[in-house]
Amino acid sequence: MNGQSLIAIALTGPAIVVASATATPPVRPEISAVAAPAELSYGAALAVTGRVVNAGQGVGGASLALQADPYPFRGYSTVARLTTGPDGSFAFAGVKPNRNTRLRVLAEGSPAASSPALPVIVDPVAAINAASLGPGQVRLSLRLRHTPVVRSASVNAWWFVAARGTRVFRLAAVTPTRELSPGLSYASATIDPPSKRFSYRVCLNPTWERAMGAPASHRACPRKDFAVARSAG
Repeated sequence: MNGQSLIAIALTGPAIVVASATATPPVRPEISAVAAPAELSYGAALAVTGRVVNAGQGVGGASLALQADPYPFRGYSTVARLTTGPDGSFAFAGVKPNRNTRLRVLAEGSPAASSPALPVIVDPVAAINAASLGPGQVRLSLRLRHTPVVRSASVNAWWFVAARGTRVFRLAAVTPTRELSPGLSYASATIDPPSKRFSYRVCLNPTWERAMGAPASHRACPRKDFAVARSAG
């Protein structure tokens, strides 16, 4: 043949498919934590204990940070570090907050994880005393240990007395407080007691009041006589 035959040849080969692999994100560990006691006196210590688990199994050797956000609650900062035990357990001991504080435990690895916030209430420590100065004169005094961080200006202390067997406390004196040293306030009053045996109460609203104690204790002091319920003690 003079003509040319055209031969079509189809070339086929193995198909090459490039698939984008999606990485499985790491499972976030879970941190359970408890602060005990959750309410304590100024100067006392608490412990934060708990466990880190991942898919129900304890995570040993995990790096943890204990963080604190003290009143007025402007942010967390790290106050202690440790690693978990083989079963994922941990214990931060000897923690001494000096005012109401929120605590949390943070896992510093990847992915990061945090425990729920643990609110802690810190109560001031009061020491009261009554000393006889002779017939018709008794000096009542109060020493109050509290956080030195929040400003402590002089305020009025309201002194109330009640004769033994009565429930009515009568206003006996109003005197100013003064700070003997940072974190130590003092007040005193000299009164004519209503009877040989009597009870007394003193009330003040210090400038650092909201930094310490339970919110329910933040009430304005009475300005006049008052009666207490029989169950009040």
